[in-house]
Amino acid sequence: MVYGFTGRYGGATEFEWNAPEPGAVHNAMLFLRQDEERDAFDLAQAECARFGFDQISDLRCGRFQVDALNTDAYRRFAGFYEEALAEGSALLYYPN
Repeated sequence: MVYGFTGRYGGATEFEWNAPEPGAVHNAMLFLRQDEERDAFDLAQAECARFGFDQISDLRCGRFQVDALNTDAYRRFAGFYEEALAEGSALLYYPN
């Protein structure tokens, strides 16, 4: 599943990653490996916190269509999808 949200990067994470500046607010997408195709907002919010995001707002969920990765418009998301399959999740944020 894929979750879109707006959140503030607080700076405290559970692992090293290419994070934004602490205190910055960004729109972001969370790719989350789940056993069932249903929204799991509590799980998604907890995973966002692992990446250091808090003050989450406008959290929404959608099913990721894997076939879309073969199109030019969505090809750039393939790495995030593959990381979520392997590691459980992947997060990307949009720079301001």
